[in-house]
Amino acid sequence: MPSPAIDFRAIRPHHGSQHSGFEELVCQLAALDTSPRLAFHRKGAGADAGLECYRTEADGSETGWQAKYFFEFGSSEGSQLKESFENAVHHHPNLARFIVSMPFNLPDGRSANRKSQKDRWNDWVAARARAILPRIVAIELWDETRLIEHLTRTDPRHAGRRRYWFDLLHFTPDWFRTRFDITRAALGKRYTPELNIELPVRRGLLAFARDPDFIEELRGLADTVDAARHRGTGDVVKLLANGPAAAPAAGLDAAFRAISLSIRASAMGPADTISFDLWSQTVDQASTILGNCVAEVWNLHSQNAAHRNSIQRGHHHVNQLYEALHAVSRAINSHETQLANAHRLLVTGEAGIGKSHLLADVAQHHIAHGYPAVLVLGGSLVDGEIWRQVGDQLGLTNVSADELLGALDAAGQAEGTRALIMIDAINERGGIAIWKERLAAFLATAERFRHVALVLSCRTTFLPYIVTDIDDNLLPRLPHPGFAGRAAQAAQLYLDQRGIVRMAAPNLSLEC
Repeated sequence: MPSPAIDFRAIRPHHGSQHSGFEELVCQLAALDTSPRLAFHRKGAGADAGLECYRTEADGSETGWQAKYFFEFGSSEGSQLKESFENAVHHHPNLARFIVSMPFNLPDGRSANRKSQKDRWNDWVAARARAILPRIVAIELWDETRLIEHLTRTDPRHAGRRRYWFDLLHFTPDWFRTRFDITRAALGKRYTPELNIELPVRRGLLAFARDPDFIEELRGLADTVDAARHRGTGDVVKLLANGPAAAPAAGLDAAFRAISLSIRASAMGPADTISFDLWSQTVDQASTILGNCVAEVWNLHSQNAAHRNSIQRGHHHVNQLYEALHAVSRAINSHETQLANAHRLLVTGEAGIGKSHLLADVAQHHIAHGYPAVLVLGGSLVDGEIWRQVGDQLGLTNVSADELLGALDAAGQAEGTRALIMIDAINERGGIAIWKERLAAFLATAERFRHVALVLSCRTTFLPYIVTDIDDNLLPRLPHPGFAGRAAQAAQLYLDQRGIVRMAAPNLSLEC
């Protein structure tokens, strides 16, 4: 399948418009143009303060991008761009470079009585430079030629973006849905969505996928901490103000505030590493301070009957603060939550435990929300190059692995989540022959694509024969326990789905 032609008038729409699609493409190229050592910021939808995105350079200055889906540069376009430039200069005092992206080359046709668009651009740049003196902001242009140069680089991340933004037949929500429906039909009774039971293992996969609802739950932990802090730290400080625990009590509010601030300040984009270790440190520090306060509250409780009501109230608030700390600690230290920082995952379990159902359920959930996901059945693969077979099964014959992964990387980045590539039951058919010598290379091929996440499933008894030299750090495991702890709920759902009436009373044996 040849690479698609680059026609910016036919760019893939994003959130319903080609203008948004062009903005997203420019931001993706800007991110690729940024060293991992530098901070890159995507403004997102809404008021952009003159910039779609920007990066902070090593010297503290900023380089910003503004995308305009123009195909000419006249007075109207110049006015719109002037407003964006002034907003950027006003809201970004460290801005040193302002890069304008437009999807066409400025005509330079010269005539005696008419300015060319190239001349208009040069005049616009000169006017903006004079208007902000003595401040200096370099103005650069990413025009059609410059953008095409990016999209035709040999780097597969750039080639993948060419595939995603200009191949309009593939990688659409309908395309992902159609590919999943084909796989779902092949699964047969192994996937029955009507019988879905919410299990902790599913939460682990949603964390791994960086599902936006999961991210909202993480951000909500800051609200949990702040609610307990607002209710309780003030009373505890007052209660202990004149005792030996006055000093730790005085730092209690700041310690809890540090937890919520660290959560809110953390980058949680699909390509970011979430700062769970930092969160845990702030929780431990607050727990130590709270422990000192608790001991003194108990001393007051046993020694001072005159102020028993205020002491009981203080004890109640201390318990609430502890509950908030425990809730945050449980959430961030659970194995399922920690999987959010993994980019590849192996789901394990015995035969018939529900691994296929789990992967299909998460794939369907992802696709139903407009996020990219593909599910391939391990039993459909043969002994040969795996990535090529994956592409063939998706109808992308002769698309290289790098270009496929780059396109999925672009799709995930555009939707603010991860693109899931899920291969179910790698033990099936000739699984040992197919995967034993190819698994490490298969995983490594996807390593560069930070918005792509790989999920494999394998029957536990086959692990020693397929996953031989790859430890849990390189390929984290997620054991599927089946319906452990949820057996009664599963049985009820199964009977109800099939219209089988359950007994309203227990079947008691007659006495002999």
